[in-house]
Amino acid sequence: MGNDYVVRHGILTAATATYVALSTGSDGSTPGSIKVPQGRHTITRVKATFAIDGVPIVDVGNVAIVKLAGKGLPTGDQEFVVGGVISQEDGTSVGMSKSTRKPYVKHTSISVTAGGEITIYGSYSGTDAGSQAISVELEFSSAQRRPRNYYVRVDSMGQVTTTFALVETTAEGGTSTIVTEKNARRIVSVDTVVVHNAAQVETGENYVVKLSGVGMTEQELVAGSVQTGLGGGTITDTEVLLVEPFVDNVDIAITGGNQLNVSAAYLGTDPGTPFIAVGLEVE
Repeated sequence: MGNDYVVRHGILTAATATYVALSTGSDGSTPGSIKVPQGRHTITRVKATFAIDGVPIVDVGNVAIVKLAGKGLPTGDQEFVVGGVISQEDGTSVGMSKSTRKPYVKHTSISVTAGGEITIYGSYSGTDAGSQAISVELEFSSAQRRPRNYYVRVDSMGQVTTTFALVETTAEGGTSTIVTEKNARRIVSVDTVVVHNAAQVETGENYVVKLSGVGMTEQELVAGSVQTGLGGGTITDTEVLLVEPFVDNVDIAITGGNQLNVSAAYLGTDPGTPFIAVGLEVE
């Protein structure tokens, strides 16, 4: 028996940190929520892509987040950081920028209830860069697996270099720590997106994520780099860069039912206000 695949699309024209239901079909219709097919027990893959639909606002950056919610998910809402965008203008633009990237693909283990409904939501955090277009595909399987939970936290990193700060802002702009399920035993993946949230020239930074909490040993992970360079002479151009999440497969032991703290730091030249999103996969 093969798997089932369902796709939804949406344009995020709402304010930052606001979830919008992705209810458009590939044929332009509005089928809305997804009904879990009969005989399916697990979402085994989430695939998503993200771009700016129209003229981008310059000198901004943001990250895209997807949420799955509904009665078809017995373990509750699940969140994923699926990409980012950096738009920067040097001088008065006279050229054109083009950027392509492959979809974000996450192999998952999300329990579902056959016949139940799931709504896919999209949100972006950071600075508005225009109309964000997002497409999401879900893979439904008859396989039965140990369920995992998926969390996202974001934050603007206003601290000075080599200083850890908590990443605890939700996709809706509130502040909330992560508390794992009581039967959770390990973190199996850490997904990270970092963008510059303002115009920058001639800076470069390396980013680090730190995970800590009760019942676990503190762990640090390299999370990526951002490099900005200005060549000789006067540049009059705009660059729009689509950023793919860095997916780090790990095996970090934890004790379930406890608070899980996410912190981040950067080393290098202070870029002003970098923005980071961290997604955790917990089994």
